Amino acid sequence: MHNTLHALLAAHNNLRRLVALLERRPVMLADPDDSHASLLVDALSYLTQYPDTGHHLMEDHMAQRLLACNALDHAECAEIEAQHATLARQGRALLDGLEAALRKDTASSEWVSMNTRLYAERLRHNMAVEELVLFPAAQRTFTDADWQAIEAANLRETPDPLFNSHVQTQFKELHHAIAMDAGCDCEP
Repeated sequence: MHNTLHALLAAHNNLRRLVALLERRPVMLADPDDSHASLLVDALSYLTQYPDTGHHLMEDHMAQRLLACNALDHAECAEIEAQHATLARQGRALLDGLEAALRKDTASSEWVSMNTRLYAERLRHNMAVEELVLFPAAQRTFTDADWQAIEAANLRETPDPLFNSHVQTQFKELHHAIAMDAGCDCEP
């Protein structure tokens, strides 16, 4: 397995831990200073800053390259790209809605709770599609030159700010909560 594919699978495993945390922790927005609300803000900030702007773009490049090689059906490529667009749009809307709910403005806690669960399910579904369709096709089809082109197209990608040895300060509490929730010894 190529290192890039291995890194994408590792990122999916990390995202699953984050999704599990979102599902296990109730959305309690009675107090904006509540630790649950703070973790949800951090989780949505991370999801809209990192996967939407790096991880998913790499997968989109892979899908386009596989399409050009006739190794991926046009409908499958379009589905993966549409899922990424939906996740990005919903993530931003959810973050805006959460902030409004915390201000007791236009969004309700119920809306945030329902949409958080929907977002988590969409993210889980997207990872499943990629692992069943995109990644096996890339593994079968890509040469070293293909992988180099994929990596070169994503040179601007920054290191993961949550799941690496140097967790950004903004995400330290979230990382700790995920580690505690997962019961792992994965503190940086």
